[in-house]
Amino acid sequence: MPKKTIPILISLIFLIVSFILSSFLIQENAVYKKAKEQLAAELSYKNRFFNPEEWEPLEEHNADGFNYKDGQIDVNLYFGSSDKQKEKHNELTTTIQTAERAIQWRVFGLLISLLIYSLIMSAIYIYKKPPMVVLITLLSLSIICLYTGLFTPMLEIGAIERDLDLGTIPIQKNVLGFTIDLTVQKKFEGDIYFYYQSKSIAQLIQLLFNQNNFLVGFSILLFSVIFPLLKTCLMVYFVFRPQIEAKKWFKNIVLNLSKWSMADVFVVAIFLGFLAFGNLQAGVGTYSNISIGLYFFFAYCMLSIISSMLVKMPTEETF
Repeated sequence: MPKKTIPILISLIFLIVSFILSSFLIQENAVYKKAKEQLAAELSYKNRFFNPEEWEPLEEHNADGFNYKDGQIDVNLYFGSSDKQKEKHNELTTTIQTAERAIQWRVFGLLISLLIYSLIMSAIYIYKKPPMVVLITLLSLSIICLYTGLFTPMLEIGAIERDLDLGTIPIQKNVLGFTIDLTVQKKFEGDIYFYYQSKSIAQLIQLLFNQNNFLVGFSILLFSVIFPLLKTCLMVYFVFRPQIEAKKWFKNIVLNLSKWSMADVFVVAIFLGFLAFGNLQAGVGTYSNISIGLYFFFAYCMLSIISSMLVKMPTEETF
């Protein structure tokens, strides 16, 4: 039995388990994204400003809001969100919190899988020193990081205003000889969303093509998907056919592809930020969070660069 058979079998088991864990993680992120988008839609400025349920009279304030003296009628009206609207917001918030906890556990499980695999392969390398175990390990880890990085969100960006208070709106009218002084007070409790966006690399590429932005979409597709997949396939072929290392064209392709390993990260991050912040309004509070997709894709880039360096080294020194 070839010495590298056991590392390959262990790596195949690791890939199967990790692909399953990563798929669960992607599904949980989809649930979180859907719930967050629903919340952003429910709390959008259009929905909150023009929704009758957001203009529910507050009886505890309005009971003493009517006064009459010397032909002048003073009316003070206080408005707040209805209990039904608040309940709907709380349900969506609970769903988001549940999805966040599920994502944390999925990430923890995937990281444990990566750690256990790395420790097993390190032990095999220390005691057995089978050929190519280092490259096989790096390649397996990079495949999982690439898959997770492509299909989980990279950035989460939003524009919100919290506890927006419209203040006092005075309205004065003369009706049948009476002066009606109407004062309206309204405070929108909680968040008002003006913009929300969270996308993975795959979703961003799809969005750009749907918007007929083919040049940018193809550029990100090329650097973030095609080049990494091509390089991964070449490295897998190298594991089973190490004699190809002597071919000059092989080294040139692998090394040239590795030069672009970091370009796609910055391109995607810049365009996600551009797509989001290009739609923001002045005077609105903004927030941005780095999501797990960026970390996994960055990890893939690092592993890819290291594996390319190993290919440059002589076989007996590398593995």
